[in-house]
Amino acid sequence: ATDMLIERADGDMKRKIQIEVAKDKILQIRLNERLAGLSDVSTEAKAMSSFETDGNELEDELVPKKKQAAEWNAPAWTQGLIVKPDEKQIKGQVRLWGILTLIGVALPPSISYFNRFTWLICIAQLSFRGMPRDSQEGGGLGISFGSGPGAKSHLKVAWLLGLAISFVGAILVYGLMPTWAKGQRYTPLFVFTLRNAIYGVACSYLQPYKG
Repeated sequence: ATDMLIERADGDMKRKIQIEVAKDKILQIRLNERLAGLSDVSTEAKAMSSFETDGNELEDELVPKKKQAAEWNAPAWTQGLIVKPDEKQIKGQVRLWGILTLIGVALPPSISYFNRFTWLICIAQLSFRGMPRDSQEGGGLGISFGSGPGAKSHLKVAWLLGLAISFVGAILVYGLMPTWAKGQRYTPLFVFTLRNAIYGVACSYLQPYKG
């Protein structure tokens, strides 16, 4: 046990010396008792023997615990606008934008039609994320809200975010599109898929509603 404590002490020479001194005291006390023919361990020996057990516990407290995996935290300037999604939120967004994308794959002509209102779906998702179900109206379109606390104050933020995401997303997709993907038959599907992915990520992490 003392060897283990010494190993745990690492480069702390003072700690190592204290452990060695305590060990020597324990050995000396036990040797003296044996020489004296004592069968019972004296109170002092019991106290010193408990050093190893107590030392282990103390060492466990002093040795820094392994750092837990660092969790992602939103930047301070967002002031609660970015909320880490739970599994339900992620699955819901994957299902929604995944289905829209699959429809575009199956029916390419529908992409131009979907592009007219996917930004509205994004705004609706932003508007209703975090809201209690009993305060939602309008069938999930983000058009009307109940009278609960904070029910309407976030609506402008959701619309501004939705428009900004749509605009910036389009710039990123078209601006960073590789040459080989431009002017091809599949280009609209390529763009549609990437923009849906951007919408999905945004709707997973952004929450204008404060409650």
